[in-house]
Amino acid sequence: MDTTDRSFIRVKVQARARKTGIERLGPAEFRVKVSAPPVKGAANREVIEMIARHFDVPPASVKIVQGKTSSRKRIAISHQIP
Repeated sequence: MDTTDRSFIRVKVQARARKTGIERLGPAEFRVKVSAPPVKGAANREVIEMIARHFDVPPASVKIVQGKTSSRKRIAISHQIP
């Protein structure tokens, strides 16, 4: 039987960054620099893609649960447990 476990992280997003990347600030805190502007969810989509790649999960497993219109976000990451 497979089960899903969720982890939560806090993210500070810098939109329209010249260089993209993820920087760990603490045990569950990150700074994510994206090139997309914060318009019509473009930056949020890029954040989700980058977090998914970083944690090696599909983008559908990453969800912004707080701060969709803020630069400070709380993100849930679902992990499959065998």
